[in-house]
Amino acid sequence: MTTTSEPPAARAGADGVLEWTVWPARESRLLSVAVALAILALSALVVLSYQSVWYGAMLLVALLAATASHYLPTTYRLDDEGVALRTPVTTVCRPWSAFAAYFSDTGGLFLSPGSRLTWLTQRRGLYLRCPDRLAEVTAHVRRFIEAGSERKH
Repeated sequence: MTTTSEPPAARAGADGVLEWTVWPARESRLLSVAVALAILALSALVVLSYQSVWYGAMLLVALLAATASHYLPTTYRLDDEGVALRTPVTTVCRPWSAFAAYFSDTGGLFLSPGSRLTWLTQRRGLYLRCPDRLAEVTAHVRRFIEAGSERKH
């Protein structure tokens, strides 16, 4: 399960804003340290094998980028305008009109630009991690996306 935290002012209020922060690395610290050590060891092994610091650095950057969603906190914000995902590195904002359906699982909601889950829509949508607030987030999303579009996957 993922740790969530939010300041008291970030709860859903009369203004229709729902905001929360998820940081998976905080929940599973031992796993996070083990993976970080494996990334460093693998990068060092590449430096030793290829005799090139450049290859080791490229691998280190690629693996850190691939695991960034685990190591960096993500703040989600749902309001009347749309959805925003904010990390220390990037911010993604999309209006509600960009989504046609949502699909739920035990860890959160997937907002899809298409009414069916296809390979392409899975790459173009947004996944909202909210394991501790799934009912609250689903109720908020239903205000903007048709209730009949919810499907389990």
